[in-house]
Amino acid sequence: MRLPHLLLAALILTPSLAYAEEISIAGVGQSRDFTCNGEDVAITGQGHAVALKGRCGAIGVHGSGHTVSFEASTSLAVSGAQNKATGGSTGNVTVETAENTVSAKVHTGEMPAVIDVSGADHMIALELTGPAKIEVGGVKNTLNWTAAAAVKAPSISTSGVENRIVRR
Repeated sequence: MRLPHLLLAALILTPSLAYAEEISIAGVGQSRDFTCNGEDVAITGQGHAVALKGRCGAIGVHGSGHTVSFEASTSLAVSGAQNKATGGSTGNVTVETAENTVSAKVHTGEMPAVIDVSGADHMIALELTGPAKIEVGGVKNTLNWTAAAAVKAPSISTSGVENRIVRR
């Protein structure tokens, strides 16, 4: 009699296990490696060294002095100061605040990828694999981009002071 109840409970609980929890790294000075299986990743605090393997959901790097590497993500958002994010492939990219360094390959889906940069003194290097919309504001930001000859040049909008957007 008890076995059917346990089986029923297991079937009811199983769908909730299909939803991935967020990977969260907080505090100061953590050094961690994670394997993503579609989870979003939140990195906050100061001075973490994080290596993300596999395919992550949205990656958020907030705080200061983080070094993050990743293989693949649906999007990347970096804010704070003096963070470094180096990756394989990502979707939309947002970089805010000051002195962040980002390097990644940007993939697109049905819509063009959106790259949004604001703040000051960022160094960004992107390889575009499809249509993209680049918006750069703020002060003294540098965005270098490359793309294969078959990839249409992105639409580019810029404002602010002394920003540089260069095709390499």
